[in-house]
Amino acid sequence: MQDARLRLFSVLLLSVACFISIAGAVLTLLWLLLYPVYLKAAVRSKAYYFLLPFTGIVAIVMQLSGEDGLSYFIRMGILLLLGFTVFRGWEPGEFLDLSVWLFGTKTGFDLGLAIEMTIQGIDEASRDWSRVLTAMKLKGIHPGFRNLTSVGFLLIHLRLLRARDQADLLTTRGYQSGGSCCPAFHASNREIIASFCAILILFIALFHVRDIFILMM
Repeated sequence: MQDARLRLFSVLLLSVACFISIAGAVLTLLWLLLYPVYLKAAVRSKAYYFLLPFTGIVAIVMQLSGEDGLSYFIRMGILLLLGFTVFRGWEPGEFLDLSVWLFGTKTGFDLGLAIEMTIQGIDEASRDWSRVLTAMKLKGIHPGFRNLTSVGFLLIHLRLLRARDQADLLTTRGYQSGGSCCPAFHASNREIIASFCAILILFIALFHVRDIFILMM
């Protein structure tokens, strides 16, 4: 989606739909098929499969305690997939534009700049992680818990050093607070239809929840 406003609007609605009902989660999964390229990239993401087992552990605990753990696992699993898919569609600078549009040129610029730098740091850390794993394989070192722990501390150390360099660069350029940014958004017909579908999905999810409450009463 090219329009960051519609993307944020759709994600908020679909996140609520995923959280409150199975029907909302399943329809959200179908909604993601509108963007197969980003969905395929999200499915192939190693970070997604790193977080999914934690959701499974919580679901097992809920199931053992008498709650509906399976429903939780399905809803949270699709919710994670939604986040990873939408994240793949973001372009550099969109967080800044969206933040300025929401909160103004002063607060919004500072917040958007911080988010952009954070996203950039996550992307750089991901590339550093891949390089480290490649180097370990070339040296015949099998990745284990001890190795991964030391690598993790190394990545954190690198991020802190780069954050300090970025802070020094901003200081050198005289940055204090706020900035000039003129957000421009372009919505296509496909994006408008997708946003309308997100509204329908939330309504369907809410109706299912309402039916459950009626049966309980």
